[in-house]
Amino acid sequence: PEPGHEVQFCPINNLPIARSQRVRTLPGFHLLSRSAGRDALAAGSYSVFGEKFACHDLEYLHPDDAVFICTEDHKAFLNQMSMQYHHYIRHELQDRKSERRRLRERAAERQARSAAYTVQRHAKQEEQSAQGGDDGQAWGVTTVGGAAASKETRSASGST
Repeated sequence: PEPGHEVQFCPINNLPIARSQRVRTLPGFHLLSRSAGRDALAAGSYSVFGEKFACHDLEYLHPDDAVFICTEDHKAFLNQMSMQYHHYIRHELQDRKSERRRLRERAAERQARSAAYTVQRHAKQEEQSAQGGDDGQAWGVTTVGGAAASKETRSASGST
């Protein structure tokens, strides 16, 4: 069969839909058999594909109307361009948007970890300098009789 004229199955009754018995739910845009559509309209909603959808009206389709079904969310469109536009806006852009959001969140997490590490490193350096950096011991310098002398000077003079 040519595109848009394939045999469609009613997701509620799980039976093939006769071309003269097809309806599209509004605002859900799902293709149902006429009897399932009337039941959904009377109830005000219907459940398909694991979700519940509101049903405020039905669009009765002509037997010659081509119907294109979105593979992602099973919505029915009357021309291929509408279905492709829907797929691009609803699925491709949403996926890209979700991926960008995920990357931004990861970058923020990395930046927060880096900032925390920098703060921790500075605190450790300050702690080390407060513990022993003021007396000169880290550089091998000691004060002898009020004057600073290196280890070499002390050993040459014989004092320790």
